[in-house]
Amino acid sequence: MSTYQATEPPNGATCSTPGCGSTAKVRLLIPPSRFTADGQDHDQDPPTFDLCELHWPAMRDASAHNGHHIVDATGDLRALMTDYPGWSIFASDGGRLYASTRLNGSRQGVTLDAYLVGQLRAQITAAQVGRVS
Repeated sequence: MSTYQATEPPNGATCSTPGCGSTAKVRLLIPPSRFTADGQDHDQDPPTFDLCELHWPAMRDASAHNGHHIVDATGDLRALMTDYPGWSIFASDGGRLYASTRLNGSRQGVTLDAYLVGQLRAQITAAQVGRVS
């Protein structure tokens, strides 16, 4: 079983899925393969794969189904919950992270979502200083 790391792609990165070209939301860091049973030379396999909102959930599910563990390298969800106790923070079965709260005494709440803890942390921080609409 391999451990893959999910992290933020560089600005301007596009999805690595052939024919897509959408803005990448997640970069998957892939460890070198030790698989030899297929007779292929895996030394040329790409070490990263950038994925958009459409392709990330499918890649995440396929990776888990094939026994690969994916770790969010941008942070820990429990630490985010501790850092922002006024927010309701949770993960969906589909791998999307959510944060919800009421800001500045508003009767209407705000809900944010992201695929990575680091992305959600940045959105929460921006919302608390009034930069999220």
